[in-house]
Amino acid sequence: MASATSHRVRAVVSAVVDGLVVGSAEAALELPARSWARARVYLAIGAAVTGETVVRELPTLRRALRGLPPLPDEPYDQTARLAQALVTTGWGLVATVLDGPVSRELSRRGHAHPHLLLGLVVGVATAVSAAPVWWRRATARIAQDRSTAGLDDELAELLEQMRD
Repeated sequence: MASATSHRVRAVVSAVVDGLVVGSAEAALELPARSWARARVYLAIGAAVTGETVVRELPTLRRALRGLPPLPDEPYDQTARLAQALVTTGWGLVATVLDGPVSRELSRRGHAHPHLLLGLVVGVATAVSAAPVWWRRATARIAQDRSTAGLDDELAELLEQMRD
């Protein structure tokens, strides 16, 4: 059982990672195509997604290492993951569709790095859009932890009464 602060920090980190992934993918278009620099950005994006996923799935991984079956996903977890996927995919599609016309217009207006600017805007929009999703998930986990703690306390009290 994690603390409420831990759940809130994970929510914020997850939203920031979502924003960084989408924004970095767009900003990487500023780098030359098929270059090692662009490949490093994409590798960093993959590492960030992998790391965040591993941290989120640590309880399942711990159970698997002990030979236990995974616990079923809570409905709020499934809802959060679906909403997060829709948010990040949606902003990624927006960036893809707007990339050509917006970057040309920004270049025409004198911006030296239009993809970087568009990546920053789309990344922030993604993080801001994903934050409520992850925050609701954190709130549900906090409520579940508090409920579990209450039941554990009641059980401990009953066991203590049975010993007396």
